[in-house]
Amino acid sequence: MYKLVEGRTRRKYTDEQAVAETAKTAGYEDIFKQSLIPITEMEKLMGKKIFKDILGSLVEKLKGNLTLVPDTDKRNAVDPVSAEFQVEE
Repeated sequence: MYKLVEGRTRRKYTDEQAVAETAKTAGYEDIFKQSLIPITEMEKLMGKKIFKDILGSLVEKLKGNLTLVPDTDKRNAVDPVSAEFQVEE
């Protein structure tokens, strides 16, 4: 037996400039490499709670692609989705 679940996704900053400014205002300096440091590294630098408090509204997590897995997989099943199709005339 199988079920449909969401695959893994990565988080991303919604506005890198706002993240940089907000983190600098909070006193964090070492947040740049060639670009803004990745979310996981920023979270380790600040700590999870402070990261969430300061930058939580500037991070989004996209939905993963649907994946077919055995029933024994620990992830929750996704409700069936009804799609609406447009027919070109």
